[in-house]
Amino acid sequence: MATFVTDNLSLREIAASGQVFTWHELERGRTDARYLISSGTKRCIASQKGSMLTILTPSGANPAPSALAYWKHYLALDQDYGAILQSLPLTDEQLSLCSGIRVLSQDWWDTAVSFMISQNSNIPRIQHAVDMLMDAAHGTIPRPRQLAKILADESYAKGLKLGYRLPYLEALTRASIHWHPACLDDSSATLKDEMAELESIPGIGPKVASCICLYGLGYLEAVPRDTWIKKAEERYSIEWDPAYGGIQQQYIFAWMRKTAQAEKEQK
Repeated sequence: MATFVTDNLSLREIAASGQVFTWHELERGRTDARYLISSGTKRCIASQKGSMLTILTPSGANPAPSALAYWKHYLALDQDYGAILQSLPLTDEQLSLCSGIRVLSQDWWDTAVSFMISQNSNIPRIQHAVDMLMDAAHGTIPRPRQLAKILADESYAKGLKLGYRLPYLEALTRASIHWHPACLDDSSATLKDEMAELESIPGIGPKVASCICLYGLGYLEAVPRDTWIKKAEERYSIEWDPAYGGIQQQYIFAWMRKTAQAEKEQK
């Protein structure tokens, strides 16, 4: 059985961190969690009990070595998160309150579709659209050619409830049939270059581009700036780590949301 002892990893915290929309919760207990996870054309079931993490195929079998290596990288199990977190300018409160968050190494296309859909929206609406797309492709995000055919069905496309985002998703899909980010072919591509490349696609601005770079392309220095992060920058004059600013951002984002919720509940 593919079981690991993990530190600094919580499936539940990752699922709630706003970085991924292709997880479906199968079970929740006081100290355990179980999710069906999709990434690209692959799927697995990840279960956690305390510090014990188990990865299985959707049918409950042990994954092949290549698949297991994929999921270990996806969950950042090949990185020393203890050392990374110690190097970041995060407070004890931030580390404690948000313990277990990791930045996933997601499929870039999954990330691009999810965050194109996410613009000026809320999580239930985003999840509705992503779930519809995944249902149409047997539990995974449709690849570009398949998505183009799906979106050509006007009644189906209307059911996604994307509003002004639909033409942007269609533009992304058309572009990606014959294109993918340069960094997938050239590891020397800089974050600045990749951001510019992504922002040349209609509907992709700095926020969505930085999300794709951080969550889907492995640029851990990328810092997506939403309203929570902009508020944190204004209040606390945050300096972002040049190597792991994206991981730092994920903890600041979760901390800002959790403290705001706690303050609201106290009133």
